[in-house]
Amino acid sequence: MKLLTTSLVLLSIGISGCVSNQAIYADYGDLACGQTTTVVGGHYWPAVVNFDFDNKLLGKEQQQELDQAAQLLKANPTLNIAVIGSADYSGKADYNDQLAKARAVVVAHYLQQQGISSHRIVTLGTGSREPFIISNNKTDNRVNRRTQLILLGADFNPVSMQYNSVASHSSAQ
Repeated sequence: MKLLTTSLVLLSIGISGCVSNQAIYADYGDLACGQTTTVVGGHYWPAVVNFDFDNKLLGKEQQQELDQAAQLLKANPTLNIAVIGSADYSGKADYNDQLAKARAVVVAHYLQQQGISSHRIVTLGTGSREPFIISNNKTDNRVNRRTQLILLGADFNPVSMQYNSVASHSSAQ
């Protein structure tokens, strides 16, 4: 799954010159090419939660974003979530690996406190190996200090990538 997500990100950036919301499940403001907010079944899906520099704590804004994710997951008990933590490339690789994983764990624990069972949550940390931008500016690097929230189906595959042979077969006729 991680390789597929990374491949989509790189392909998306390479083709369009900016980050595609649909391809990477994230909303990065101006970097998202003007894409609209993701809404699933009437619920807002916060595709990313950003963090301040060298920080893994959730602020009020991040908690509100995660409350929206928890509402969607509660309303759809067959859906699951992958939480992928990342860091910017400031600091040593080992530290960034630990910080990225800690960010994912903090988000997972918050969702669990909102009533989402731990067996529905997959956490990963990418350290600083998957930046969306490369910049020396701490403000710009905020997009790299994140957890991506990828909505997964019952089979733990990203929901927008699931293949439906019935729909594909009927549309080809």
